[in-house]
Amino acid sequence: MITICGTGLAGLRTAVELRGLGYEGRIRAIEREGVPPYDRPPLSKDLFGDYRRPLSADGLGQLSDVCDEIVTAEIESLDGTTVIAGPDRFDSDVTVLALGADARRTIDGALSLRTRADADRLRTVSGPVTIVGGGWIGCELASSFAAAGRAVTLVEIAEHILPALGRAALPVADALRAMGVRITDEIPADAGTLIEATGAVPNTLGLDLTTDGWGRTAMPGVFAVGDCATIDIGPAGGHWNTALHQATRVARAIMTDPRDEPIPLVPDVFSTIAGRELLLIGHPIGEPITLPDGSRSLWLRDGRLVGGLTIDRPSDGVALRRNIGAAMTAEAAADPRPLKKILRETA
Repeated sequence: MITICGTGLAGLRTAVELRGLGYEGRIRAIEREGVPPYDRPPLSKDLFGDYRRPLSADGLGQLSDVCDEIVTAEIESLDGTTVIAGPDRFDSDVTVLALGADARRTIDGALSLRTRADADRLRTVSGPVTIVGGGWIGCELASSFAAAGRAVTLVEIAEHILPALGRAALPVADALRAMGVRITDEIPADAGTLIEATGAVPNTLGLDLTTDGWGRTAMPGVFAVGDCATIDIGPAGGHWNTALHQATRVARAIMTDPRDEPIPLVPDVFSTIAGRELLLIGHPIGEPITLPDGSRSLWLRDGRLVGGLTIDRPSDGVALRRNIGAAMTAEAAADPRPLKKILRETA
C-alpha cells in the first residue's frame, strides 16, 4: 500500500507516474479540500475567468482512475509511514507527502489566495483592493482585478516588483501601471480590501522534509514532493513545472530505489501578467543583461548562461530551456536577435 497525502499537481502526478511504471498495488490518496484535483495557476491568473479548471481537463490524470481509495481528512501527523488524521490511522508501506504550502498570513484581517475556496471568496470582494506583496501571485492578482475594472494598489517594499528579477521586471511594472494599477511601498489610507500575497509556508507537519534528488526523506519509506519538500541538491522553486518533474522522480525512486543522484531541476516559471507572457528559466543571479525594449533579460555567471526571462518571446523561451549552462559572453547576451541563432553561432 502506498499512501499519497495531498492531491494537488504533485500528489496526482505521483500516482499517475506510479501506475505508468507498472505499480499494481493499492494506492490511497488523502486530501483535505473535498474536491477533485484542480489547477492552481488560474486562481490568480484568471480569477474572473475559467479559474475552476480540474487537472484532468489538461490531460494530467484523473485521481479516481489511479487510486483505489480517496479519503478526505485533515492530516495531523506521521508515525513512521502511518498517517494520523484525527482518530484515524492509515497504515502504509510507503507514504508520499505532497502537502503543498499554505499562504503566509501576517496581516490581521487580510484575505489571501491558496485554494479554490480562497478564490471563490476573492471574487465576491467589492470596491478597491490593495494587494500586499509584489511577487508572482501578487502581480497576477493585480492584473486580474485591474482587468475586471477594479481600482488596484500593489504594495511592494523592495525596489522592484518581482524582486528576484531586479530591473528585469520593469516592463511588467510598466504594463501593470498602464492597466491603472498603483504601485507603491506603503499601504494607502484608502486601501479597501486587503489581500496578502507575501509568500507561502510549506506544510511540513513539523517534520524535516529535506529530500535527496529523488524525494527521499531521512525517514524510511517516506517521500516528499512539491511545495512541502526541500531538495538538498539545490533550490528548484515552488512552481508548477517543478512539482511535475519531482513527481516523476519520486515515482521512479519508489519503484527502482536508484543509487545515483539526479541532475538538479532547473527552475521553470511561466506567468501571464497585464497581457504579457512571461517565462523565467534558471536562476536570476546578479545583474541581468536586458535588451533595450525589456523583452529579454539574461543572467550570466562565470561565462555561462544561468538564467533568462522572456516577455512575449516564446521562441527564446524554447532556446532557454535547452541551453541553460551553455557558454555565453556578455556581448552575445546583449544581441537582440533570436536566442537560438545567437547560441548556434557561439557554440
